[in-house]
Amino acid sequence: IINPKNPKEAPKSFSFDYSYWSHTSPEDPCFASQNRVYNDIGKEMLLHAFEGYNVCIFAYGQTGAGKSYTMMGKQEESQAGIIPQLCEELFEKINDNCNEEMSYSV
Repeated sequence: IINPKNPKEAPKSFSFDYSYWSHTSPEDPCFASQNRVYNDIGKEMLLHAFEGYNVCIFAYGQTGAGKSYTMMGKQEESQAGIIPQLCEELFEKINDNCNEEMSYSV
C-alpha cells in the first residue's frame, strides 16, 4: 500500500491468512461455502478456547460485503455462519467431555 499523501514514504505490505470468493455458484471450484469458512477459521478458534485461550473474531469491512452473512448465515443448515456452527460444536464438545473434575461456564 502506498500513501497517496506521502508517495515518498516506503510502501507498506500485508498478507491475508485467508481470502474467499462466494459470488458464484457452489459448483465453481473457487467458491467458499459457509462450511469451508468455518472449517478454516471457527474450528481453530474453538480448539484454542478449549486450550484455555481467549478467542475473538472480528468482522470488518464495507457495507454489503457479507460480514453478517459470514458470521450468522441464514436459517438453512447448509448456510449457517461461523457463530451458529461454533456454538453447535461448542456444546457438542462440552457434552462429549463431561466429567466430574471439569466444569464449563458458557
